[in-house]
Amino acid sequence: MSNSKKSNDKTPKISSLLDTFSVPLLNEKMTAFSRMANVIAEAIFIVDSDGVIEMINPLAAKFFGAPQESLVGQKWFTFLHERYREQYEYLFLNWKNNLDLALNHGPKEVLITRCDNSWLEADLSVSCLPTSITHSAPLFVGVIHNLSKHKAEYSELRRLASTDHLTGLANRHNLEKKLEKSWLECLNNTQPISLILIDVDYFKLFNDQFGHVNGDKCLQRIAKTIQDCLPANDSLAARYGGEEFAVILPRFKSASADIVAKDIQQQINTLTFSDLGLPANFRVSVSQGIATEFGGQFRTTEALICAADTALYRAKADGRNRISISL
Repeated sequence: MSNSKKSNDKTPKISSLLDTFSVPLLNEKMTAFSRMANVIAEAIFIVDSDGVIEMINPLAAKFFGAPQESLVGQKWFTFLHERYREQYEYLFLNWKNNLDLALNHGPKEVLITRCDNSWLEADLSVSCLPTSITHSAPLFVGVIHNLSKHKAEYSELRRLASTDHLTGLANRHNLEKKLEKSWLECLNNTQPISLILIDVDYFKLFNDQFGHVNGDKCLQRIAKTIQDCLPANDSLAARYGGEEFAVILPRFKSASADIVAKDIQQQINTLTFSDLGLPANFRVSVSQGIATEFGGQFRTTEALICAADTALYRAKADGRNRISISL
């Protein structure tokens, strides 16, 4: 047979032979399996021992981001992110050389590179089809589950579980986890860690005079102001409870924490609420208490919180709109 004749020959693929029962490689069982794969509500593709796609159903083709007919004949490895591609190429090479080994790999989380260069987070299983279906030719079936939606929903649930619903800051639970983590890191690296507790002055009177709806909006603006004043990516602002907030400052000594507190104080003092119907000259203020762990002054995170709380109450007792540093 000449080279030109060979180049014109096309190996029949499963996807183009679903209605043909006379092809030697496909018996009735294989054809029935292929028909089933085309209508089943799972993303399924079939490849040969070289990883070349011989059949892909509509859902899998949608995941890859291309029509079925354009995917047949391509190596499915090329649709894997490079961090996974070499692993699966190596697996297929081993399976090709050891066809007697039972093949069942996964499910495993992978990243699929779609034809438009977007990414799809997926759960992938690859198994060898039994020879009772394929005869002597080794064929492998891949099953894909789209994890993108589940991952997004899980991320949102995690965010909601760690976030205060009113202010968008970290909630009390998240604050305690972050404080414990930052505490250990700073102690292990012989670095300081500071905590600021913040209380909105006369907030009960605010609610009584202007209503709880405006009170919520006031807390939201104060929360955003505190968040905007954070000095570093590993700092954390949280709603501690009611009208109280907390700021964790890893690596900050008390003098540096005092600078942050003064910035928070100044920015909150300049907030206006005329758009809410409040008097144009109306202002709010906060009292703040600072405690710093450095060199073993406090033995636990609870002791640090108590020290900051004591300093906060001292600031309130001294006339409010003040900053007090724990000694």
